[in-house]
Amino acid sequence: MMRPATIVFLLLFAVLRAFPCGADTNARSFLSALESYKNGDYPAAVAGFSAIAETGVRNGKLFYILGNAYLKNNDLGRAILWYERALKLIPGDPDLKFNLVYARSLAKDAPEEMVSPLVRIFFFWKFQLSHRTVVLLAIGFNLFFWIALMAWRLTHRRGLRRLALVLVFPALIFMLTACQNYYETAYRQSAVVLPAEVSVRSGLQETSTELFKLHAGARVRMVRTLDDHYQIRFSKEKIGWVSRQDVGLY
Repeated sequence: MMRPATIVFLLLFAVLRAFPCGADTNARSFLSALESYKNGDYPAAVAGFSAIAETGVRNGKLFYILGNAYLKNNDLGRAILWYERALKLIPGDPDLKFNLVYARSLAKDAPEEMVSPLVRIFFFWKFQLSHRTVVLLAIGFNLFFWIALMAWRLTHRRGLRRLALVLVFPALIFMLTACQNYYETAYRQSAVVLPAEVSVRSGLQETSTELFKLHAGARVRMVRTLDDHYQIRFSKEKIGWVSRQDVGLY
């Protein structure tokens, strides 16, 4: 399941180059955590990689190896959480996909498919490209479209008109995809259950009726927030309240 060569060679360079200010400190922390990981000291690896993530570093390879460390440390909920966070940044990484599928197979609660298989087929690029890549493609295609359009208006060359017509479709597609990604991130956030078992209740109190139980790694949709609780949806019929500390958002 784990590929040490990928961790040592790819992560070492991909993560370090993404560090913001304080890069020297983060680099030392990363190398120390990586050494702990290779030596089988997974609690220390988790602590080291988590400390880097808490500084604001957003790097798919870092999130991926943090998920690996949590999985090795028998913390399924947080492993899936960090894999899901990594998936948003490096959706095409085959090692990440393999480990995420494996981790999901260990979860006790099988959710309803949140995305239709037909949607995954006909809108495949949405699930293969990171949000940042989609935004860059939307900007790029729109820029080329307007350049071609203005050049056609100035020169009246038919080739430029055809080029503008060709470019308008990917420009619109990636622009709409970027808008949808933003909407889902802002208003349809997903989460993962973290503890081994959590009671989902009808209200915010510990004495509220227990509606059902969920276990580590269960994926849910956020409905709304109230005080220090989240209302979550596991399926059409299963909606209730949990404490904020019991789920991780991604």
